[in-house]
Amino acid sequence: MKNLPKLNPSYWILMLICTTMGELIGNLISRNFEFGYTKGALIDVCVFSILIISVLSFKLRHDFFYWLLILAGNIGGTNLADWVTLEPLENDRKWAALQPLQLGTRAGSLAVLGALVSVLLVRYVFVRRRGEASIAAGVLYWGAILISSTFGTTSGDFITNDTPLGAFGGSVALLVLLIGVFAAFRRGWLALAPAYWAALVLMHPVGATIGNYVSKPIGLNLGNVSTNLFLVAIFGLIFANETRARNPARVSAIQD
Repeated sequence: MKNLPKLNPSYWILMLICTTMGELIGNLISRNFEFGYTKGALIDVCVFSILIISVLSFKLRHDFFYWLLILAGNIGGTNLADWVTLEPLENDRKWAALQPLQLGTRAGSLAVLGALVSVLLVRYVFVRRRGEASIAAGVLYWGAILISSTFGTTSGDFITNDTPLGAFGGSVALLVLLIGVFAAFRRGWLALAPAYWAALVLMHPVGATIGNYVSKPIGLNLGNVSTNLFLVAIFGLIFANETRARNPARVSAIQD
């Protein structure tokens, strides 16, 4: 797994924060700003694609750009998931053939999971043939991030709304599964790449269910804006600490 930030506990905490923020910002765009699922998804995917092209073309290696893409992918995945599973909002009805698919959370989750497995298999073939550093591997990595985020929202909504677990119980159950993946990797039962993608796929519904629990009336009902502001502050603190820890000489020079 090359060209990634260091896979330490801070990485996974930042990933969880980004998945939760992506869920909340996606909802802000489609519902609070009344863009609808179709327009919101189109805008998000276009922005995400432009960012991917820019980062890969100019070889932007700083962690800031990595996390910017992660957040953009999670925002896009949230609106894509709603476009796949939910009934159209008022602004969606004018899009004719591009109106939401209305597959529901169960069928939608299965469809998106199938797409994710397909992309990961194609990426595996490209990595074996051309290496992890190839452009194709990079594009497919970010494609898998977008689709795994979409799956996270569809499956998170399914767990929250269509199972007895609800938002809180679903978050706990998914966290237990996530801990199980980390434990299996530490014991050598899983190789790095399968463990990474298994953890990432589980991380997205964890973030989605936590976002649902914190922001919606079924949980703490703190709202999208307040929750996002809090998460941005936490993300900034952790990211700044990681940057200082990785570049102590540079920080010292700046302070002097």
